[in-house]
Amino acid sequence: MKTLANVARFITGLVFTFSGFVKAVDPVGTQIKFSDYFEAMGLAFLMPYALVFSFVLNAAELTIGLMLVFNVLPKLANIVGLLLLFVFTPLTLWLAVENPVTDCGCFGDAVKLTNWQTFGKNVILLLLMLFLYIYERKQSYGISGKKAKILLAVFIILSLVFEKYNYCNLPVIDFRPFKEGTDIKQAVTVPPDAPKDVYETILYYKNKKNGERKAFDINNIPYKDTAVWEYDTTITKLISKGYEPPVHDFYLSNLAGQDITDKILNFDRLTLILIMPRLKEGLEKTDKEKIRALAEYAEKNHYPFYCFTSSVSDEIERQRFKLPRNVEILTGDYKMLKTFIRSNPGFVLMKNAVILKKYHYKNIPDPEEIESINIKTLKK
Repeated sequence: MKTLANVARFITGLVFTFSGFVKAVDPVGTQIKFSDYFEAMGLAFLMPYALVFSFVLNAAELTIGLMLVFNVLPKLANIVGLLLLFVFTPLTLWLAVENPVTDCGCFGDAVKLTNWQTFGKNVILLLLMLFLYIYERKQSYGISGKKAKILLAVFIILSLVFEKYNYCNLPVIDFRPFKEGTDIKQAVTVPPDAPKDVYETILYYKNKKNGERKAFDINNIPYKDTAVWEYDTTITKLISKGYEPPVHDFYLSNLAGQDITDKILNFDRLTLILIMPRLKEGLEKTDKEKIRALAEYAEKNHYPFYCFTSSVSDEIERQRFKLPRNVEILTGDYKMLKTFIRSNPGFVLMKNAVILKKYHYKNIPDPEEIESINIKTLKK
């Protein structure tokens, strides 16, 4: 029995550690997912606190996982883990049934699970932790006492510091589709033989005599029997999801409303890009001297210099004069831009639709560094 308990503790510990780690790598991603949840559940008033929930959940999962793996206060870790599972298992069942959010985000962007897979995973974890709870009530083992308290404090501090670092810089591991080295042109391409979405159309008719409402498929509708049946409504359901390219929302237009996505993806020289999902907020944090130097470098070498934003036109008109005149403002989807780079502002170097380098606004490079990167690409 002790061996089974150790195996169960190690498995649950690894799952919690992995889940907490891949989300702590990208706390903004978890913040976005919490915001999706709050919107779907009609809890919009909680959205301003999504980042706080993100930090707390990620640190809690990572700490619980480390406690279980290293056998530090295993009873406490088990109880807290059970509390989390008692909350999230019913939640993931609701997600699986209602499907208001297609990706639960339980493993961040590292591993994508369907909502039913997530619910199944939580059920297994819940059963394992219930077994541990029952077994450990009469047992006394693992690291405890002063040493355990010190380790617990270390786990919590390390988890929060790790999250803070990733929040204040770019994630140390990029699991998103816009990571460095990605060829966006390939990432948006759908293969000709890729499976398509499969839908089922159900038509409902009402019986004129008794009021019965009955479902018919598209090939078996009582359109001739108008004396008995009258059309009521149609429902279309997604039966199976087809292929979705890694990048499926990369669309950018200029201020005249023209789509210039292809122009960007087919340009074969260096491209400089500022990304500011919220233009005013991004400009307030921007090192204007660095941006001016980069703008001069781009103009001298005839490189395009873009600023991607999702701000509304009124705000763009108020703020655009703060950018150098050769920086062209393009608009795109907010979530796409936040997926592209977690920093606002962020800076990206691209060539032949390939993402060469991404920078947090604290680390925007000087022209000499950019020229060095460009020379390396010419040698390849």
